[in-house]
Amino acid sequence: MVFSRVSHRTLVAAVALSLGLVFAPGAGAEGKVVVTNGIQMDHGAGATLCTLGPVGTDNAGRLVGITAAHCYGGDDVYFPGERDLGPIGRYAYVSPEQAYHDYAVIEFDPGKVTLSSDGPELRIDRVLDGGLPPVGANVCKDGRTTGKTCGLVGANEGGLVTSFAVNMPGDSGGPLVLARNGGTATEWAGIVTRVSLTIPPFVYTSARNILDDVAARGSDAPGAGFTPVDT
Repeated sequence: MVFSRVSHRTLVAAVALSLGLVFAPGAGAEGKVVVTNGIQMDHGAGATLCTLGPVGTDNAGRLVGITAAHCYGGDDVYFPGERDLGPIGRYAYVSPEQAYHDYAVIEFDPGKVTLSSDGPELRIDRVLDGGLPPVGANVCKDGRTTGKTCGLVGANEGGLVTSFAVNMPGDSGGPLVLARNGGTATEWAGIVTRVSLTIPPFVYTSARNILDDVAARGSDAPGAGFTPVDT
């Protein structure tokens, strides 16, 4: 007998179909779309090959999300497959230094968006203490290309995490968590950045690097005081 790996996305869709259930993608209360970590990004320029990292609020109470700076493809952000709604948010900050700080902050329109902790594969409702997973720790990521993958941390110098958790183009910006309890942990540890020639080859920008850089721009900066949503 041959078994194949079935993702959470595929399983949910299959169960819904078998029960005759039809869901409006991302439908939330009062016609708002539900935005979570791990969903595909849709930019104003039509670039869709990136993933959203954690979502939450900042010091000013803004609804914000974090993704990779190199994903920037225009100021406006749309919900995938729902461009008729118009922009649901915009890029509020894109880091110009992307070697160690490859991140961007998206501000969402509270009139169009409801945030949720529960992504397609991961739940994120807190930041990992210190924001930097230790060498030897097991971490998991989610991305629109390869889904959920896990692996050990090989290095974390300069706040860049290299791991055996596979990522590929399209996963950029997707969330990384510390994989306690078989990968069910909810502590945000970073986002997908790139693939390098190192061993391990999969590179992530740590939550520590991102949050320290945001804080250095001032308490009123978009994303300052970022707190993942817990709903």
